[in-house]
Amino acid sequence: MNIDTLVESFYNKEDETETLISEVLKLLLTEQDVGMPARARFDWSMIPDIPISEIGWSDVSTIEKDGKTQTILGPQRALLQQYLDNIGSPDGGFAEQIASLESFYTNGPDQIVGSSENNTELISKLISYLVFYKTLTKIVTNFNAASAGFNFESFLATLLHGEQIKANTGTIADFLTGDNIPISLKLYAEKTLHVEGSFTDLVNDLSEPQFSHPAGNAMRYVVCTKSIEGEGLEQFGTITFYQFDFTLDNLYAILSTSKDKSRKCLYLPRSFVDSMKAGEPIDFAGSLPAKENLPSPEELEKVFIANAVKRFRALDPESPLRPTQEEFQDLLQTIDYAKSDDYFKAVPRGDVNVVVRGLSTMPKTGLYNLIKSVYQENHPKLKANAFKAISGIFHDANEEIVNTLKASELKKQRKSTLDATDFVTDMDELVTFYAELSDEQKKLALKNSLGYMDTFQFSLNRSQSTDPEPPIATENLGVITIGGKEVEKMLTRIASILDKEIFAVFTSLKTLSDSLNGFFAGGLADDGKALEAIGSAQEIEKKTTELKGEK
Repeated sequence: MNIDTLVESFYNKEDETETLISEVLKLLLTEQDVGMPARARFDWSMIPDIPISEIGWSDVSTIEKDGKTQTILGPQRALLQQYLDNIGSPDGGFAEQIASLESFYTNGPDQIVGSSENNTELISKLISYLVFYKTLTKIVTNFNAASAGFNFESFLATLLHGEQIKANTGTIADFLTGDNIPISLKLYAEKTLHVEGSFTDLVNDLSEPQFSHPAGNAMRYVVCTKSIEGEGLEQFGTITFYQFDFTLDNLYAILSTSKDKSRKCLYLPRSFVDSMKAGEPIDFAGSLPAKENLPSPEELEKVFIANAVKRFRALDPESPLRPTQEEFQDLLQTIDYAKSDDYFKAVPRGDVNVVVRGLSTMPKTGLYNLIKSVYQENHPKLKANAFKAISGIFHDANEEIVNTLKASELKKQRKSTLDATDFVTDMDELVTFYAELSDEQKKLALKNSLGYMDTFQFSLNRSQSTDPEPPIATENLGVITIGGKEVEKMLTRIASILDKEIFAVFTSLKTLSDSLNGFFAGGLADDGKALEAIGSAQEIEKKTTELKGEK
């Protein structure tokens, strides 16, 4: 379960405005805003909007039926799935989907005219491509880095007919494709691209895979770089998609050329290497006093949010201490649990004091001013004790984690043992040794590596993670152009089709809304408004019937 899912579980509300609009425009699979102004042509504002903040956590509900687990899509995720199902080839992989999206940007409707059986299908596909570009633009340009990553993950999972992977399930993967390939997704600015993660989790995925992969014991990485110009809604630019696989065979070869700290993950105890060469392998890791691997900051962040949600849900639904969805998102983004140290107390780590998630507490005093700044505007009557109580909820959410992961004497002994161990550190020797091992021997070697035993992080820089040459052999999947002005360029090319067929429906819908509002606001006495509403409704019925008849 990802972060957005946890938040959604707390703020799950029915969309009370959906029925009227979806009935009128169900043929087009849209929830268009009835309050939009009348315009001379189909433009950006008329492209259906999907609430971005709801996409990331709206696909994880499950039910048991006939002995099988079935996933129930949330309304926004289901709506997005309907649109994206019209894009590219239903059976196409990631590269095919990216190519289709690139082609649409270049060629407009030309690529789908021939594949559409009728005008209605053509319109549906055109709008689906527009929804894709608009939604992706909003995800990348309107959110901070953390939120963009969470929603981007869900967005791509939907595009690939896959599903997100719940947190704390022992995998580094973020989602599965429709054909069950695990994907670890990274989204970075072009200039700051680097790929990093838990070496321990990566080893577990390669040695004890939970999912299928064309290369066997492997984990696929999709790395996306954004190059964005402008500010606010005027931002535009490109997203470049790269793809490579970590496999049981190439892991040592890839990381042997990484950063110094990352290469340390590959160190092997001299006694283990000698035992393998002698044909009498020993399990050095199994002899250590303890084996305690702290979860990654990202994994702990998800647990932290789950703990906070649990405590807020325990409050009375009418309690002023329960934040709105927007307030809760603001609090989470400001705390930035996985990346910011601002609200943690440092703990001794060697000769220095550092923040270690899982060990560091979150003092209530540090959270108080944050809570107050977020709540005070919407809740001016709240007193200091209320802000303290809310601070206590977040403090206790982290305290539950700390109490679960308290350092033990065994861990100290383990660390002391590793510090005294003689390791093979020469990269050429390690790569050659590892390459000559069988698959089962490689799995044992990975479990005895320093990075696995001491829970290190691996890291690749930009040139390493995008290198098309072996051993990494990164594939450049293509580039997608995003931005409001870029979408407007596409609209210019296809406007004649959309204007002709559905602009009249949207315009009549706007008139219907305004007329009804005026009629009811006037105490049901304005016959002119009533007649205007009736006329608009008849026009909507006429046009939608015409479109339906084209099927």
